[in-house]
Amino acid sequence: MVRPQIGKYSISRRDLLYTFYGLMSFTALVSCGTNKGSTGNSSTTLSANASSNNKGSTKVVRLGYQVSGDLTHEQGVIEKRLAPQGIGVTWSQFVSGPPLLEALNVGSIDMGPTGETPPIFAQAAGTNLIYVVNTPPGTGEGSAIIVLKDSPIQTLAGLKGKKVAYSRGTAQTYFVVKAFEEIGLKISDIESVNLTIADGRAAFLNKTVDAFVEGDPNLIKLQREGSIRVLRNAQGIKTPGSYYLASRDFAINNAELLKAILSEYYEVGQWANKNRRAAAEILAPKVKTDVDTMELTLARRKYDMRPITEEVISAQQKVADLLYELKLVPKQVDVKGATLTAQQYTAITPDAVRNKA
Repeated sequence: MVRPQIGKYSISRRDLLYTFYGLMSFTALVSCGTNKGSTGNSSTTLSANASSNNKGSTKVVRLGYQVSGDLTHEQGVIEKRLAPQGIGVTWSQFVSGPPLLEALNVGSIDMGPTGETPPIFAQAAGTNLIYVVNTPPGTGEGSAIIVLKDSPIQTLAGLKGKKVAYSRGTAQTYFVVKAFEEIGLKISDIESVNLTIADGRAAFLNKTVDAFVEGDPNLIKLQREGSIRVLRNAQGIKTPGSYYLASRDFAINNAELLKAILSEYYEVGQWANKNRRAAAEILAPKVKTDVDTMELTLARRKYDMRPITEEVISAQQKVADLLYELKLVPKQVDVKGATLTAQQYTAITPDAVRNKA
C-alpha cells in the first residue's frame, strides 16, 4: 500500500535523515547486494608491482549504479582493466542517488554517480564525500512534471495547493524548485508528497496525487500511450549536471586506480554517444523496456565528462545555496569542502577529460 508523506515542503533534521536512512530498507530490495558483485568477480591480492598510489591496500573496488542502467557495468571493462593488478570489482544497484550516497557514507561502496541534488543533502548530513568528475546535463526532455490526461489541471500554476509526488533529495527536487520558481511560485506553494519513484508512480496512476515527476524510460512509455500530459519538462532548467562521487579516503588513497576507473567510464560513454542503438540493445533488457524506447532515452542523455573546476564548483554552490534558502536542507553547505586540491584532481582525472577544462 502506498503511504504518501504529505505536507508543505520544509525539511527538518529528521526529514533529512529519512532521505538517507529511511530509503535504505527499500534499496536493499532492489540492490544487487552491497559487496556482492553482479559480475561474479571476487577479490584477489594486489600484484607486486601495483601502484604505490593505491598504498597496496585496495583489493576490491566497490561501485554503485542506479536502476536507470549503467553501460560500463554491463560491458565489464573496469573488471578487465583492473584484473592484471589483482583488483576485483563489485557492483551494487540503487533506486536513486540518496541511498547510493548513504551506502558511500557507511562504507559499503567506494564511488558512484548521482544528480546535482543528492550530494548537497549528503553533505548536510555529514557524509565525507568527494566530487570526482562532472557529467553534463542531457536535453532535459527525459524528466517531466506530468498529470493524467483527464486531469482538469492545465498548467504548472494550476498545481498551487495540489499534491505533487517526487522523490525528496534526488535531482527531481531541484527540478521542481526551478520549474515553479520560473512562474513565481515556491515549492512551499504545493503539497510535496515524498515517495520513491515506484510508489510515486503508483500513487499518480491511482489518483492519490495530482501530479508526478516522471523520468525516462517510463516517461516515454506514458507519452506514447497518450495517458498523460506534460506540464513542464526539464528543458531549459539550468543545472550543473551530474557527478561521480567517491568517499574521501578512497579518492585520496587511490589516485591511479581512480583515474583508470574514470577512463573506462569515459571511453564507454564516448562509444555510447556514437552507437546509441547498440547501447540501447544492451541496456533495454536490464531496465525492462524495449530497444526503441531505450534508444530515445539515450538520445536525451549526454555521455561525457568534465573536470571539477572552479566554474563547476560555483554552479553547484548556487544549487546548495538555493536549497538552503528554501529550507530544504537544514544547514549551509560548502561545496568546496567536498573537493580536492588542483594537484589531486590532476592525478585522478583522465587526460582526455582534463583537456576539456
